[in-house]
Formats: sequence, C-alpha cells, structure tokens
Amino acid sequence: MSDKNASDKKSEAKADAKPEGAEGAPKKKGGLKFALITVALLAIEGGVLFAVFSMGGPKDAQATHAEEAAKPADPGDDSCEVPVYSGALYNNHTGINYAFKVDVVVTTKAKHRDAMTKKIEDSKNALKAEIAGLWRKADSNDLSDPLYEALRRRIEAALMERLNPKDGDTKDADPPKITSAVVNSTPPVRAER
Repeated sequence: MSDKNASDKKSEAKADAKPEGAEGAPKKKGGLKFALITVALLAIEGGVLFAVFSMGGPKDAQATHAEEAAKPADPGDDSCEVPVYSGALYNNHTGINYAFKVDVVVTTKAKHRDAMTKKIEDSKNALKAEIAGLWRKADSNDLSDPLYEALRRRIEAALMERLNPKDGDTKDADPPKITSAVVNSTPPVRAER
C-alpha cells in the first residue's frame, strides 16, 4: 500500500505541475509584449523630442568681436593707494601701555593721486592727531580684532569727513575724494612710555 500511495502522490504532483507550467507560459509571452510596447513608445517619444528641439533655436546667430563691444577704460579711473600715516600708536585703555606699528592708506582714483597727496601733506599733523586719538580711545574689544575692523571704520569715517569735499563746495563733476581706507597694524607690544 505504501507503493500505491507513493505512486498516487507522484501522479498528483505531475498533474499539479502541468497546470502551473501551462499558466506560466502566457506570462512570459505577456512580459515580452510589454517590453516591446515600452521600447516602441520610448523610441516614438525620443523621435518627437528630437524633432521639437531641432526645429527651435536661433536661426541667424552672429558673432560680435569683444574688442568692438568693450570700450577702453580710462586709466585715470583705476584705483590707487595714497599713504596717510605710518608709525607707532599707543593705547593704555586696559591700564597697561601697548604700542602698535600702524599703517593707514586711503584709496582714490589714479587721476586724483597728486591732489589727494597734496591735501594729505597739507593736513598731515591734524590727520596724525585724529588717528592717534581714535586709536588711544579704542577699547579692548576693538583691539582684540585681528583686522581692527571697528577702528578701520572709525578712521575711514574721520578721513572721509576731513579729506572729501562737502556737497556744493566744488563745481567739478568728479572732485578728488577718497573711496576707502586700509588700516594695517602689528600685534600689540607692551611699551614703556
């Protein structure tokens, strides 16, 4: 009986396997149809996109020469630096006297270099006193900044007020004036004064 049961089980397994195999064949065929339809649609879409993009675009593109389009710049409008002060400045705001080696330079147009140099030379002592006073009044926060940005802004404002012409003072369309100031300093050194 066990042989009969074993053979019955084998025949049932074969019978079960045939319908599954029969159903599996159309699935492969349907998958192939789906892939072919997808490829055909992608090819049509690519052809349509190529046709649309190839129709558009500039028809009459003309090159221009950079030399003709660009106007030569006036060399007098280039910026240049004019030294204002170079020397030692002191600060004892913390109770200890510190010395700083400071350079102050202003920026102006190259065509105004001579006029600005003369203006600075004429008021050299007053500019030195004003810069030294601003440096002496600076607190420890101003002096701890490695770029001395707060001091630079104060010095720049003072120099612009002193060196730039007031509105209506000149009839010149482009009067000599400074555009910015640069302050460079060495780190502080304890000084005996």
